[in-house]
Amino acid sequence: MYPSSRPHNQAGFSVIEMMIATAVMLIISAAVVSLLTSSMSVATATYELTDATESLRTAHEFISRDIMTAGDGLKSLTFIPVSQTFVQNYLTRNPIVDPSMPAGVTNLGILTTDNDIPANTVVKGPDPAVATVPVVTVRSSPVLTDRHTILEIDADFIPISLPAGKITAAGDAITIADVDLPKFTAGEVYFLTSSVGGTFGTLTSTTDTAGANATLTFATGATDKFGLNVSGANNRFKVISNSGALVTSLLRMRIIHYYIDSDGRLMRRVFGVKGAGFRESAIAEHIVSLQFLYSLGPDSTGVVAQPVNRLIDLGQQISVRKVEVTISAETPHKLAKGLQPQLQSTMATSVRNMQFRYALQPTANP
Repeated sequence: MYPSSRPHNQAGFSVIEMMIATAVMLIISAAVVSLLTSSMSVATATYELTDATESLRTAHEFISRDIMTAGDGLKSLTFIPVSQTFVQNYLTRNPIVDPSMPAGVTNLGILTTDNDIPANTVVKGPDPAVATVPVVTVRSSPVLTDRHTILEIDADFIPISLPAGKITAAGDAITIADVDLPKFTAGEVYFLTSSVGGTFGTLTSTTDTAGANATLTFATGATDKFGLNVSGANNRFKVISNSGALVTSLLRMRIIHYYIDSDGRLMRRVFGVKGAGFRESAIAEHIVSLQFLYSLGPDSTGVVAQPVNRLIDLGQQISVRKVEVTISAETPHKLAKGLQPQLQSTMATSVRNMQFRYALQPTANP
């Protein structure tokens, strides 16, 4: 047997076959890439929208919780004289004017509003006379936003009862038991209340005096960064304690203030905390707008007014029954067509203490 000398067929693919195969591969590859790109775009959009939704949920949770407990510890108290300078520096540009108050003093309500903040409104820092670096402003673009302030008791601080005579006639110093002195730190904000009303003051120094007593000083000047303390006849501790003649209580009442900074962070600033004049934290990010709407109780004729976006007098402040909060958030990054989609949600919360407070309010301020 001899091996076959017939040549084997070693012909390869033709050029046309290679072109067809390449075209098919390109089509399949393009389809796969398109599918992967679409999947990644959907996944990214889902993640970004989830982030915005979470920001909305967190923002509503914090604000609703504070609104529900607004007025805790105040009962029928409606006379809360506070330095107008402090209120305008930190809470609202348009304090409610009470004709019964001296010049430079405003009656602070449980709820204080500041509607549609103008562009470039500066947020004051720990010392209003010193600009923060960088300067913090309220977000005003693409829309104007609101600010909102709530008063509620700090349940972690046990109030200290002060018999008559524990406050000086000038209202600038309080005598407490020596064992209570460690509770206090200079720079903190405290609330003094009596049968007359209540007011805020900045603790400027503490002194461990001889014997079993200590002294808390609420002086005016550079040590009172917020301008809460005043001297003379308008000293609010003097007024509330009737020059030291009334039984009073010293406690921490929290002033909770919400605003959106220019970076889109929802900030929660709290005065009346331990160890500082105030503490501030970012509650949510990528917030575009914060708007409040207030539903009021019926007037003397039984008529219920339409909800308002700003409380303009003392009567409205104490007749709030429900607060509707509308928040808009955007995705962290741009998505399709270079846009940042926005989500918006609205939540209504009843102010549970306000109805009781309204029913118990005195017929007139002292």
